Amino acid sequence: MEKSLRKEKEFKARRSEILKEAEKIFASKGFYLTTMSEIANASGFAIGTLYQFFTGKEDLYTRMICEKLEKMYSEIRETVNNSPTTAEKIENLVSTHFYFVENNVDFCNLFIRGEGATLSKGKTILRDKMIADYLNHIAFIENIMRIGIEERLIKAVEPRVMACVLFGIVRVFIYDWMLTNQEAPLSSRVGCALDIFMNGVRAEVPQC
Repeated sequence: MEKSLRKEKEFKARRSEILKEAEKIFASKGFYLTTMSEIANASGFAIGTLYQFFTGKEDLYTRMICEKLEKMYSEIRETVNNSPTTAEKIENLVSTHFYFVENNVDFCNLFIRGEGATLSKGKTILRDKMIADYLNHIAFIENIMRIGIEERLIKAVEPRVMACVLFGIVRVFIYDWMLTNQEAPLSSRVGCALDIFMNGVRAEVPQC
């Protein structure tokens, strides 16, 4: 039993190391210029070891993206669900998104490249997984919006529309930060993103 647990632990550790190094190389060179040999060398394993975990480069790439997205969504939901008020749920939804991006810049650069959309064998798996995760996340945000409407925290607009708007604002801030110099942390923009969502962009009109 102990030997079996040790082997399982070693298996997970090796797989994790391969995925970590693969993420860095894919982000730096892109999917098509990256080779399994490079990933093997970076992770400190023989190339045959990689094929014990993944059937090939597309499989490795697809699993890396899917598992990292699952980690992101899980962290966001856990943080939001542990927030006591609806206002805090909305704030933590934004801030956890931003913190994840700050701490996973290499991974997020893969989306800036957009090469994964043209994969052949793994294309359907990756696309379907990303769509399913997105729809589940929007449904999660929609529920928060519905509660916010009931509490009169936000306007009585279609909850799904509000969920898409909030997620759209989050994504715009992320892409802008990723494509610029990143001198200021993305987390410093949480307040601005929340203000735009909660209060809009119309300037206050002075009372006569």
